[in-house]
Amino acid sequence: MLFRKDPCGIVCILLTYAMLLHCLYVILFVLIIPLFNESLYGTLNALIICSLIFLSILSHVRAAYSDPGFIPLPKKGLDFSDVTTNVDTNSSLKSNEIGWTICNRCDTYRPARSHHCRICKRCVRRLDHHCPWINNCVGEFNQKYFILFLFYIGLTSLYVISFVIWSLIVFPQSSEVQVIHSIVLCIESCLFGIFVITVFVDQMQSIINDRSLIDTLKLNENSRTVQRILPSKRILFQNVFGSSPMILWLFPCDLKSSNKIINSQDTYCV
Repeated sequence: MLFRKDPCGIVCILLTYAMLLHCLYVILFVLIIPLFNESLYGTLNALIICSLIFLSILSHVRAAYSDPGFIPLPKKGLDFSDVTTNVDTNSSLKSNEIGWTICNRCDTYRPARSHHCRICKRCVRRLDHHCPWINNCVGEFNQKYFILFLFYIGLTSLYVISFVIWSLIVFPQSSEVQVIHSIVLCIESCLFGIFVITVFVDQMQSIINDRSLIDTLKLNENSRTVQRILPSKRILFQNVFGSSPMILWLFPCDLKSSNKIINSQDTYCV
């Protein structure tokens, strides 16, 4: 289990769990139980919100405490002075046919599209970005869980806003406490929902374009306009979610065999 002592990341994680628990408390104990009096409709909505919160937390835990794809550090220091004497030499290494590069901060070799995270102080395979909300990097091995976290938080936000507004309309005699909690919860859902939906769309575009955020930022103007031949969208999504049936992509469990078995050409032992 990974845990980073990053103050910003710790605060964001605590804030995330606090908002999810507050959402669960308001929907169950402030709205459903007092207003619906254990009716079948109330029970159904209680199961829905509990399932969404559970899947959100489980996805967050898997994204936050899973290995995003850290490149193993060498057991002994390596001497790269012969290939890192100047920038030109290092640049030529980046463009070689294999795609391997050298990280001067980790002092190790790394496969193509790997980048160094200044917060984790490690190189990560297909690093997209370091996300404070999971206090972890988003890389090749945990991108699926991060996307599922965004998906379920967005779905929870939409459900909560719809349910709260509907409850206030159907029960106009709601108490002052219920109204205040409902307003606060709607504001939280709107702000957090808009944020995660925006990031979710960015993640979908990065998969379709087969470029992480860092890959895109490092492209020059000429490279951005170059036409590329990409695999089908289904294959691109399977690279992230696995080759299992699409319905199983919605479960935050490890169904992607490539996370466990890394091709020998993508490993380097020192």
